[in-house]
Amino acid sequence: MIKSLIITHGNLGHELIQVAEKILEQKLDIKAIAFDWQGDGSDMIAQLEKFIAANKGHKIVIFTDMFGGSPSNIATRFINKNVEVLTGINLPGMLKFFCCEGKTEKFMETIKTVERGAIEGINIISEYLGEKND
Repeated sequence: MIKSLIITHGNLGHELIQVAEKILEQKLDIKAIAFDWQGDGSDMIAQLEKFIAANKGHKIVIFTDMFGGSPSNIATRFINKNVEVLTGINLPGMLKFFCCEGKTEKFMETIKTVERGAIEGINIISEYLGEKND
């Protein structure tokens, strides 16, 4: 089982979880941490350390909202053979994770599937429909 955590600026992570739970009609096993704009990141580091310690023996994916942002920069410190960070998470990526999680035994295969789902969830509608607007 892969454990999951989402760290975002503001309450974006909490909102993504709430929407995904509504769509999937189930309570999801994911924890959210909101980046404290006023803090120095030490509280987030402590929460990350606590989450990782509590889930020792499991693979862990940490979703963040933006590559290069404070949440991803802090989460990157924790990458190892059991912990991966996936930045730029969006609703399609979250849904892909909770729909495919556990269906493969390979941790990085699951992470790559979620990455593809997040990327494929971004579309220019006019191109998708075959229309060209200039």
